[in-house]
Amino acid sequence: MAGRVPGEQRIFSLVLALVVSPEGLTKRELLSSVHGYADRYRAEGPGAALDRQFERDKEQLRALGIQIETRDSPLEPGNNQLTRYRIAKELLEFPPELRFDERELMLLRLAALAWREGSLSSESRRATMKLEALGAGLDVRQLGVAPSLGSAEPAAAPLQRAIDEDRVVQFGYTLPSRETPLERHVAPLRLHRADGRWHLIARDLERDADRVFLLERISGPVRVSNARFDPALRERADGIVDELLRLPERQRSVLRVRRGSVAEARLAPRAEHPGDDSGAHGAEEFVELRIGALDQHIFTAELIGYGAEVVVVEPEQLREAVIAGLRRAAQQHTVQEAIAQQHTAQEAPDA
Repeated sequence: MAGRVPGEQRIFSLVLALVVSPEGLTKRELLSSVHGYADRYRAEGPGAALDRQFERDKEQLRALGIQIETRDSPLEPGNNQLTRYRIAKELLEFPPELRFDERELMLLRLAALAWREGSLSSESRRATMKLEALGAGLDVRQLGVAPSLGSAEPAAAPLQRAIDEDRVVQFGYTLPSRETPLERHVAPLRLHRADGRWHLIARDLERDADRVFLLERISGPVRVSNARFDPALRERADGIVDELLRLPERQRSVLRVRRGSVAEARLAPRAEHPGDDSGAHGAEEFVELRIGALDQHIFTAELIGYGAEVVVVEPEQLREAVIAGLRRAAQQHTVQEAIAQQHTAQEAPDA
């Protein structure tokens, strides 16, 4: 049986095909060419199940406010096999009266980092070529947007290709507590961005367990194998993401942060309900912040970087880790200072 494509990918591919084809496409052309339908069409041929899927997807687009136009064939009006479907590009454009200020434009540009031209999946690229070969007048420039991961992580591109193709991958993964990477053999299910970082949602095939991997901790190249994993594993992805997003609730910290500091500017927007105990420590002013962290190791390193601007109240484990990190930094600074003094003394001319 052909592998199933996640609904959001199939819907996006359908919209892409319907928008970039000015004259519209017949149902057969869509089902045989669009990513999400084409594999099933090749494996099973045209049939009632695929037709029902197509009808459900059209209803979902209408529910989203995207209207699909239909055009009868001038040769055989009423023959639904020759009916052409399209989405008018102007229906997806911004209204001419809509204007953005500078701040809104900046936010839109930041969002656009995840949508860059030329990064369509291999399946989507093949689908566009097929549509063009059908004589649909395809021009992807008419679409105006194309999806992109927007990530500088070198592991991102091969992982996304493996996800698109249901292929098993292997890579080295360096844990914060280890110097050497551990080998991982997983079924990659989804790339998910949380807390400003990209995560791989996966099924560890050796341990038979759901796992989340930080892309920045993947060491060396991602090796994509010829082996394929069961597409049904994708159904686990939503639950893994939900569990990931619940971590900050279980990993809350209480911090005392110097008011007006860089630490306050960066931490306060992430706090639950900032308290205020200004003046509690003499002339200094502090604010108490309660923050949930997705990754305790990354959060610890961040707090160490703030130095004396932050004091960890709880939990005790985080407090001890930050103190240990500050001591290491102070010791390293002392050693570097002593080395610099020795160089200066050696280079000084004799009296």
